[in-house]
Amino acid sequence: MDVDVDAELYDRTSRTDVVFARSKELVVTYYAHLPVEVRQALRTADFNRDAYSGDVDPLTGFALVASAETCFVWNYSQALTGTPTCYIFVCPQDVEPTSMATPLHALVPYGPSREPGLILISPAGNVRFWDNIAMGLAGGDNGLGLSLDLNGSEKVTTLTRSDPLTYIVSTSEGRLARLVVTSTGGKYHLAAHVFSRPTSPLSLSRLFPSFWTLPSLQPQAGNVNAVALGETYADASGRDLWALVDNRIQRWNLSVEGWEELLLEEDISAITRTAIRRNFSSAPEDDMDLDLELLDLKVESSTTLLVLLSYAGQEEDPSIIMDDSPPRRIYCIIRINRIVDSFHISNLTTVPYQSTSSSRAPMHPRLQLLQQGKLIVVQFGDAITLGAPANKYTDRLELKSTQDRTLGVGVVQNESEFLVLTAATMMKAYVNMDEVEKFDPDVGRANLIKSIMVQAILYGPNPENPLQFSFPPDIDEDALMAGAEQLGEAVLESDPEIIRPSHDLNVQLTTRKERLSFLIKFINDNAVLTKLSQRTRQRLTSDAERLYAAHQLWLRHNEWIASSHRHNVLYDAVYAYMDSIKEAHHEDCLRAFFRLKVEHLGNLVPHVVDVVRSSSREHTVDLAEDVTQANRIAITILQSAVSYRIYNLGVYGVELPMIDPWSSQPHIIDNLIYLFDVTEGLVQSLSEDVETSTALEGVKPQLPQLASTLIASMQERLDWLDSPLVDQSTNAQREKAELSERFDQIRPRVLESLRRNNFAEEAFRLAEEYRDFRSLASLCNRETVYPPYANPYAARIQSYIERFKEAFTAELYQWYIEHGELRTMFAQEHDAYLGDFFSQHPHPGISWIHDLGHKRYGQASKALLSEAEGASELASKHLMLSIGKLSHLAQLEESSATIDQATLDAFHDGLDFVSVHETLIENLKTALSSARTRQSLEKQVEKIATGKAKKLAEYPGLQNVFRLLVRRLLLGKALSIEDVAELLSLKDNDPEIEDYATALHLLAKVTRLPNTRRLSAFRSVWRRIYLHDDWNAIRQTSGITDAELNERLRSTALYAALQATLTRQDQPEGYILKPAAATIIPDRSEIALRWPGLSPDEVDMVERDCARESTVLSNLGLDDVFESMQQLVAEDQEQWMEDA
Repeated sequence: MDVDVDAELYDRTSRTDVVFARSKELVVTYYAHLPVEVRQALRTADFNRDAYSGDVDPLTGFALVASAETCFVWNYSQALTGTPTCYIFVCPQDVEPTSMATPLHALVPYGPSREPGLILISPAGNVRFWDNIAMGLAGGDNGLGLSLDLNGSEKVTTLTRSDPLTYIVSTSEGRLARLVVTSTGGKYHLAAHVFSRPTSPLSLSRLFPSFWTLPSLQPQAGNVNAVALGETYADASGRDLWALVDNRIQRWNLSVEGWEELLLEEDISAITRTAIRRNFSSAPEDDMDLDLELLDLKVESSTTLLVLLSYAGQEEDPSIIMDDSPPRRIYCIIRINRIVDSFHISNLTTVPYQSTSSSRAPMHPRLQLLQQGKLIVVQFGDAITLGAPANKYTDRLELKSTQDRTLGVGVVQNESEFLVLTAATMMKAYVNMDEVEKFDPDVGRANLIKSIMVQAILYGPNPENPLQFSFPPDIDEDALMAGAEQLGEAVLESDPEIIRPSHDLNVQLTTRKERLSFLIKFINDNAVLTKLSQRTRQRLTSDAERLYAAHQLWLRHNEWIASSHRHNVLYDAVYAYMDSIKEAHHEDCLRAFFRLKVEHLGNLVPHVVDVVRSSSREHTVDLAEDVTQANRIAITILQSAVSYRIYNLGVYGVELPMIDPWSSQPHIIDNLIYLFDVTEGLVQSLSEDVETSTALEGVKPQLPQLASTLIASMQERLDWLDSPLVDQSTNAQREKAELSERFDQIRPRVLESLRRNNFAEEAFRLAEEYRDFRSLASLCNRETVYPPYANPYAARIQSYIERFKEAFTAELYQWYIEHGELRTMFAQEHDAYLGDFFSQHPHPGISWIHDLGHKRYGQASKALLSEAEGASELASKHLMLSIGKLSHLAQLEESSATIDQATLDAFHDGLDFVSVHETLIENLKTALSSARTRQSLEKQVEKIATGKAKKLAEYPGLQNVFRLLVRRLLLGKALSIEDVAELLSLKDNDPEIEDYATALHLLAKVTRLPNTRRLSAFRSVWRRIYLHDDWNAIRQTSGITDAELNERLRSTALYAALQATLTRQDQPEGYILKPAAATIIPDRSEIALRWPGLSPDEVDMVERDCARESTVLSNLGLDDVFESMQQLVAEDQEQWMEDA
């Protein structure tokens, strides 16, 4: 870059009001540019290969940058107003240069009236001194030279200013030396002498023998990492000097008389490792793995030291360690208190920085103290960190460019600011110590995280900003989530700190969208998305999708305004909402809502619907237009939000279902249903008014969109209620059950409405999308169903079968069954799925047809037998029993199996029962033989009751039961055994007295009737058996022989019943009953349960009739007759057996 270009850059970047970072606690601004010569030297530097160091010295007002060959010095304050003068010096060279090493440097202050001097020391101990930097203008190679004459491998490690004319040099072998600037004859000179002799045989005594004394405590050899000066003693006799040698701390007395004495040396590695492991559970237990390193040292007070250290980090979860990942170095600062001559660690503070062997711009980290140690600044190669030990406040400045690095940090004495010199610029950082001291860790961490993200949004995009923003290592998850949520909320509320005010709402909304997009990108770029809980991720997603939907709604609103419509539903709805929350004071409520209340976008839908309700109640001519606007608003809000959500699921790491999503709250669903119903009504209405008709044409296309939005919202809500995250309370379970039932009712109706209004394709698409196979089956059969090839959707049905297989065919077959389209079902070409369907969804009344078609006769016969037992139609019962019996016989013939007598007997019994029906019907219909014309059902029933149940004339309740059963028979119904027995015992049985025995036999065989019910039925039959004959006439024995009396008895129903029952082996309870047992009648509740179709009055009538039967029977006194009749039947049967 030539000088002209650099001048242009200077003009562009010399503004000191340029802010690079700003938080409540810290403001970083551009301070000054670098001299042209420095920028030219650093432009092509590779800091991983080329060594550079630097310093900012507020005491002199100068800064410097040094490479292995050249040192540049300039007055940085001069750069504020013009182009600074750059002084260039040749660095002292070693015979064997050290790789990646620069000379140590120090400026020598003489006061404000004279430019400073410069000391440079090469790694091997070659010293060069210039008493005035102005000498750099003459080539910079004319300074005074001095050699510390170090041993072969010994290197200089630090150069520290003790006072303006005294400097301390340390070496890698534990030796310390004092450099003193002296003045003789107006000229400045540099002299050196070494501290007390170390234990190593290597010595500088041959160079400086006069300086050596023999102290009582000898220092141990080791690498001196840092030197720090303490306060001057109260008697001004000297001051403490502290040295960090490997893992030891040395305390020296630096006397003003020119001698030094070692007062203390202690190894602090053990107490340091203990403190690390106590504070960090993940720290390695093995000392070698911990790899402790003490880096720098500062004096906080006469009894307190601050030590910067690092150790090898270890992942808490070993599974995430990569084989090729470099080890981490974790940095901490410990506060060490000196009590007498021992050390104790009172505090450990984490430094928000970690490095690896691959980190850019490697350098030895250095400590700086701000405000007497209230704030600690640590310089790393690519970052500056800040920390307040008192309250755990931390922050950091991280360089953006890989071509940039820190070169020096200059702390302004007794001020709350420091300067940062980098390879690109010089920055000034101002710390608000009041805010730092007020920092509360409980809430401050979240605020710091939010501040980082805000700064990344506001200052990160600036290409001239040398800083980048990132989260500190081992970021607190709770703080991260709280900070991210706070920032999202601030963007939604147009916080002026983040969102610049703009009258153009479109621009303002776009800016806010960009802020939220940047937020999630920042989180992902920093690889901390996994630290966010699913609730926080969804919260951020909801913020972004609502803002996106609001922007889309605003764009649609502008289009609507431009079309010059008479009424604005959105404005009315927004005003109503703002008024409801006491925010209607804004001059423009609409813009205020979009600026401040986007978080409550979903709450706008009910107010939109209220506008439609009001218009509907008032029967305004604008109803169609209002509905059109309302639909557009609801659809835009919900569809835009959901589409944004789905598109960005991966970006936000969202796992569905959403947690209690705002887009499917119950009030949203209710209002969508209302809008759909109103829209459907308008679409189906007709109007002769041209304007209304035009408005209706605008409503109709919205129907599919409404349907899609409604179904999506209901499904989304159900998905959430199905989630294990939902509190399984009674209310939640009730809502789930009610919504599921409601969804099952609404979905088919909505899809059918679409089909009916010429949106069949949309209906099919929705049913496919939500895998609503029930609705798909229904939609496919709304026109011609049979024959299948004539169905316009035959190809679609076939494609669904191929795509969805059993999931679709199960619902298709169920639809056929429910709608009586069995012929269509069995005529389909996809017969292969029927077998599985019937096995999973038993329909024995239908599956037998399929079984017969596939020659599964055994299954068919079982199905027919099962169905026949419950068949309500007599003809069907007869048919199923007949076919079932034939199937059973066919199975025996087909498989040569042995006869299953129980199954065969069941078919015989069933067919016999059908024969009883037929015989009974035939008998009853003889009462109709005199009718010459066709009679109504009721007239037939009445005629049969009159002709075939004359004895019931005195029993109106039982006569009503008789009519009920006859009516069912005439309708072709199959009666139950209990009903047939009732009917057989109620009718007049002259001359068919054997029908009583038939009733008893039927009841004896029934197996699916509770014992109490069967016993009650036995009692009724026996009661009527006893009442069938005129016992008073039979017992008139005057003038008749015993033979004649016995003949009378043999002609009774009782004799016939006993004759048919006495010989039965397995007699169930009630099969034979004495007169006293037959007098027991059912109570009213039993009668009501037995005849559920009777009214309460009719039940009372039956109860009275049963009571009357019981009374009459009791009055007859037939107990002795029963005993005589039993004996007579037994004697007759014995005689018949003898005759046989």
